[in-house]
Amino acid sequence: MSNNALAIYLDAPLQSWGASSRFQYRETESFPTKSGIIGLVAAAMGIDKHAPDEADLLRPLAELKLSTLRIDKIPGKSVRRLSDFHTIGGGWIDDWKADKGNLFAKMKTPRKAGDGSPFGTVITHRTYLTDARFLVVLEGEESVLQRCASALEDPKWGVWFGRKSCLPAAPLSPTLASTGSEAIALLAKKVAMGDFEVEKQTGQRESASEDAWYQSDQPISFGRREFQSRPITRVIERTENKTNAPNEP
Repeated sequence: MSNNALAIYLDAPLQSWGASSRFQYRETESFPTKSGIIGLVAAAMGIDKHAPDEADLLRPLAELKLSTLRIDKIPGKSVRRLSDFHTIGGGWIDDWKADKGNLFAKMKTPRKAGDGSPFGTVITHRTYLTDARFLVVLEGEESVLQRCASALEDPKWGVWFGRKSCLPAAPLSPTLASTGSEAIALLAKKVAMGDFEVEKQTGQRESASEDAWYQSDQPISFGRREFQSRPITRVIERTENKTNAPNEP
Protein backbone atom coordinates (compact mmCIF):
# COMPACT_ATOMS: atom_id res chain seq x y z
CA MET A 1 0.00 0.00 0.00
CA SER A 2 1.37 3.38 -0.96
CA ASN A 3 1.79 6.15 1.59
CA ASN A 4 0.58 9.35 -0.04
CA ALA A 5 -0.16 11.35 3.12
CA LEU A 6 2.00 12.58 5.98
CA ALA A 7 0.47 13.94 9.20
CA ILE A 8 2.42 15.92 11.80
CA TYR A 9 1.45 17.32 15.20
CA LEU A 10 2.03 20.98 16.07
CA ASP A 11 1.78 21.93 19.75
CA ALA A 12 3.55 24.92 21.28
CA PRO A 13 3.03 27.77 23.76
CA LEU A 14 3.57 30.20 20.86
CA GLN A 15 3.11 29.88 17.11
CA SER A 16 3.22 32.57 14.44
CA TRP A 17 2.35 32.03 10.78
CA GLY A 18 2.81 35.17 8.73
CA ALA A 19 1.62 35.27 5.12
CA SER A 20 1.63 38.90 4.05
CA SER A 21 2.88 41.16 6.87
CA ARG A 22 6.23 42.88 6.51
CA PHE A 23 8.41 45.40 8.31
CA GLN A 24 7.17 46.79 11.65
CA TYR A 25 3.83 44.95 11.95
CA ARG A 26 4.11 41.15 11.87
CA GLU A 27 0.69 39.52 12.10
CA THR A 28 -0.11 35.81 12.24
CA GLU A 29 -2.69 33.80 10.32
CA SER A 30 -5.10 31.65 12.33
CA PHE A 31 -3.75 28.46 10.72
CA PRO A 32 -0.26 27.28 9.74
CA THR A 33 0.80 28.65 6.36
CA LYS A 34 2.20 26.51 3.60
CA SER A 35 5.38 28.60 3.49
CA GLY A 36 5.81 28.02 7.23
CA ILE A 37 5.28 24.25 7.02
CA ILE A 38 7.49 23.80 3.94
CA GLY A 39 10.12 26.01 5.59
CA LEU A 40 10.00 23.76 8.66
CA VAL A 41 10.49 20.65 6.53
CA ALA A 42 13.26 22.33 4.50
CA ALA A 43 15.11 23.21 7.71
CA ALA A 44 14.79 19.61 8.91
CA MET A 45 16.27 18.48 5.58
CA GLY A 46 19.10 21.00 5.83
CA ILE A 47 18.19 22.93 2.68
CA ASP A 48 20.19 26.15 2.63
CA LYS A 49 18.01 29.08 1.51
CA HIS A 50 21.10 30.82 0.13
CA ALA A 51 22.19 27.83 -1.98
CA PRO A 52 22.06 28.39 -5.76
CA ASP A 53 19.85 25.32 -6.22
CA GLU A 54 17.47 26.15 -3.36
CA ALA A 55 14.46 26.71 -5.63
CA ASP A 56 15.01 23.33 -7.32
CA LEU A 57 15.23 21.57 -3.94
CA LEU A 58 12.06 23.28 -2.71
CA ARG A 59 9.96 22.53 -5.79
CA PRO A 60 8.97 18.93 -4.91
CA LEU A 61 8.10 20.04 -1.37
CA ALA A 62 6.00 22.98 -2.60
CA GLU A 63 4.07 20.64 -4.91
CA LEU A 64 2.64 18.80 -1.88
CA LYS A 65 -0.93 19.71 -0.92
CA LEU A 66 -1.50 21.06 2.59
CA SER A 67 -4.48 20.56 4.92
CA THR A 68 -4.66 21.78 8.50
CA LEU A 69 -7.00 20.94 11.38
CA ARG A 70 -7.15 22.96 14.60
CA ILE A 71 -7.54 20.97 17.80
CA ASP A 72 -8.91 23.24 20.53
CA LYS A 73 -7.47 22.62 23.99
CA ILE A 74 -10.78 23.87 25.36
CA PRO A 75 -13.58 22.65 23.03
CA GLY A 76 -15.51 25.54 21.55
CA LYS A 77 -13.00 28.17 22.66
CA SER A 78 -10.89 29.80 19.97
CA VAL A 79 -7.12 30.11 20.18
CA ARG A 80 -6.02 33.39 21.73
CA ARG A 81 -3.51 35.88 20.33
CA LEU A 82 -0.62 37.63 22.01
CA SER A 83 1.02 40.84 20.76
CA ASP A 84 4.68 41.53 21.52
CA PHE A 85 6.22 45.01 21.42
CA HIS A 86 9.69 44.18 20.12
CA THR A 87 12.84 46.28 19.65
CA ILE A 88 15.96 45.57 17.62
CA GLY A 89 19.26 47.34 18.07
CA GLY A 90 21.87 48.24 20.61
CA GLY A 91 24.77 49.79 18.77
CA TRP A 92 27.89 48.27 17.28
CA ILE A 93 28.53 44.89 18.86
CA ASP A 94 31.84 43.80 17.37
CA ASP A 95 34.12 45.38 14.83
CA TRP A 96 33.88 42.27 12.67
CA LYS A 97 30.10 42.63 12.39
CA ALA A 98 30.16 46.07 10.80
CA ASP A 99 32.71 48.45 9.38
CA LYS A 100 32.38 51.66 11.38
CA GLY A 101 34.06 53.60 8.59
CA ASN A 102 31.49 52.45 6.05
CA LEU A 103 28.72 55.07 6.01
CA PHE A 104 26.32 52.83 4.06
CA ALA A 105 26.76 50.00 6.57
CA LYS A 106 26.27 52.45 9.43
CA MET A 107 23.01 53.71 7.96
CA LYS A 108 21.67 50.15 7.71
CA THR A 109 22.70 49.13 11.24
CA PRO A 110 20.21 49.78 14.09
CA ARG A 111 21.59 51.95 16.89
CA LYS A 112 20.49 52.10 20.51
CA ALA A 113 18.10 54.84 21.49
CA GLY A 114 19.43 58.01 23.09
CA ASP A 115 23.02 57.72 21.90
CA GLY A 116 22.90 60.93 19.86
CA SER A 117 22.87 59.00 16.61
CA PRO A 118 20.33 59.80 13.86
CA PHE A 119 19.82 56.06 13.42
CA GLY A 120 17.11 54.94 15.83
CA THR A 121 16.21 51.53 17.22
CA VAL A 122 13.91 49.45 15.03
CA ILE A 123 10.54 48.80 16.69
CA THR A 124 8.21 46.00 15.61
CA HIS A 125 4.84 44.64 16.74
CA ARG A 126 4.67 40.85 16.53
CA THR A 127 1.57 38.70 17.00
CA TYR A 128 1.47 35.06 18.12
CA LEU A 129 -1.10 32.31 18.63
CA THR A 130 -1.00 31.05 22.21
CA ASP A 131 -1.41 27.42 23.28
CA ALA A 132 -2.50 26.37 19.79
CA ARG A 133 -2.52 22.80 18.49
CA PHE A 134 -2.85 21.66 14.90
CA LEU A 135 -2.83 18.46 12.89
CA VAL A 136 -1.14 19.13 9.56
CA VAL A 137 -1.38 16.83 6.54
CA LEU A 138 0.86 16.92 3.46
CA GLU A 139 -0.29 14.86 0.47
CA GLY A 140 1.59 14.00 -2.69
CA GLU A 141 4.34 11.79 -4.06
CA GLU A 142 5.22 8.94 -1.71
CA SER A 143 9.00 9.22 -2.08
CA VAL A 144 8.91 12.95 -1.21
CA LEU A 145 6.76 12.30 1.85
CA GLN A 146 9.12 9.53 2.99
CA ARG A 147 12.02 11.99 2.85
CA CYS A 148 10.00 14.56 4.78
CA ALA A 149 9.11 12.07 7.50
CA SER A 150 12.72 10.91 7.86
CA ALA A 151 13.96 14.50 8.14
CA LEU A 152 11.35 15.39 10.77
CA GLU A 153 12.31 12.33 12.81
CA ASP A 154 15.98 13.38 12.78
CA PRO A 155 16.20 17.04 11.70
CA LYS A 156 19.49 18.44 10.47
CA TRP A 157 18.63 21.96 11.67
CA GLY A 158 16.25 23.14 14.35
CA VAL A 159 12.53 23.32 13.63
CA TRP A 160 10.09 25.93 14.91
CA PHE A 161 6.56 27.09 14.23
CA GLY A 162 6.87 30.27 12.20
CA ARG A 163 9.55 32.04 14.26
CA LYS A 164 12.65 30.85 16.07
CA SER A 165 11.08 31.68 19.42
CA CYS A 166 8.18 29.27 18.71
CA LEU A 167 9.64 25.93 19.72
CA PRO A 168 7.62 22.68 19.78
CA ALA A 169 6.19 21.59 23.13
CA ALA A 170 5.77 17.99 21.93
CA PRO A 171 7.30 15.72 19.26
CA LEU A 172 6.02 16.32 15.74
CA SER A 173 5.37 12.56 15.45
CA PRO A 174 5.39 12.35 11.62
CA THR A 175 2.93 9.64 10.53
CA LEU A 176 2.61 8.18 7.04
CA ALA A 177 -0.56 6.59 5.65
CA SER A 178 -2.37 6.05 2.39
CA THR A 179 -4.88 8.90 2.92
CA GLY A 180 -5.06 12.08 4.93
CA SER A 181 -7.92 10.76 7.08
CA GLU A 182 -6.00 7.61 7.92
CA ALA A 183 -2.83 9.57 8.71
CA ILE A 184 -4.76 11.82 11.13
CA ALA A 185 -6.38 8.81 12.84
CA LEU A 186 -3.00 7.11 13.33
CA LEU A 187 -1.40 10.33 14.55
CA ALA A 188 -4.22 10.93 17.05
CA LYS A 189 -3.53 7.50 18.55
CA LYS A 190 0.22 8.09 18.59
CA VAL A 191 0.04 11.35 20.54
CA ALA A 192 -2.71 10.02 22.86
CA MET A 193 -4.99 12.93 22.10
CA GLY A 194 -7.46 12.42 24.91
CA ASP A 195 -9.67 15.43 24.17
CA PHE A 196 -10.02 14.84 20.43
CA GLU A 197 -13.66 13.83 21.00
CA VAL A 198 -15.57 16.96 20.01
CA GLU A 199 -18.49 17.60 17.71
CA LYS A 200 -16.74 19.99 15.35
CA GLN A 201 -13.24 21.13 14.48
CA THR A 202 -12.25 23.88 12.09
CA GLY A 203 -9.80 23.20 9.29
CA GLN A 204 -8.46 24.38 5.97
CA ARG A 205 -7.78 22.56 2.72
CA GLU A 206 -5.84 23.50 -0.38
CA SER A 207 -8.76 23.50 -2.80
CA ALA A 208 -10.03 25.82 -5.55
CA SER A 209 -13.72 25.59 -4.66
CA GLU A 210 -16.23 28.36 -5.32
CA ASP A 211 -15.78 29.86 -1.85
CA ALA A 212 -11.97 29.64 -1.83
CA TRP A 213 -9.73 32.61 -1.17
CA TYR A 214 -6.10 33.03 -2.21
CA GLN A 215 -3.18 33.38 0.15
CA SER A 216 0.38 34.24 -0.91
CA ASP A 217 2.22 31.45 0.89
CA GLN A 218 3.19 29.03 -1.89
CA PRO A 219 6.99 29.07 -1.55
CA ILE A 220 9.28 29.39 -4.56
CA SER A 221 12.45 30.60 -2.85
CA PHE A 222 12.98 31.55 0.78
CA GLY A 223 16.34 33.12 0.01
CA ARG A 224 14.78 35.49 -2.53
CA ARG A 225 11.48 35.72 -0.58
CA GLU A 226 9.44 34.63 -3.60
CA PHE A 227 5.93 33.27 -3.11
CA GLN A 228 2.83 32.60 -5.18
CA SER A 229 -0.85 32.54 -4.27
CA ARG A 230 -2.69 29.29 -3.63
CA PRO A 231 -6.42 28.57 -3.14
CA ILE A 232 -7.65 27.76 0.37
CA THR A 233 -11.07 26.52 1.50
CA ARG A 234 -12.27 26.65 5.11
CA VAL A 235 -14.10 23.51 6.25
CA ILE A 236 -15.76 22.20 9.39
CA GLU A 237 -14.53 18.72 10.24
CA ARG A 238 -16.72 16.35 12.26
CA THR A 239 -15.25 13.73 14.58
CA GLU A 240 -16.96 10.71 16.12
CA ASN A 241 -14.49 9.49 18.74
CA LYS A 242 -10.99 9.91 20.05
CA THR A 243 -9.27 7.89 17.38
CA ASN A 244 -11.44 8.36 14.33
CA ALA A 245 -10.22 10.82 11.74
CA PRO A 246 -12.38 13.72 10.55
CA ASN A 247 -14.79 12.76 7.79
CA GLU A 248 -14.24 14.25 4.40
CA PRO A 249 -16.46 17.33 3.83
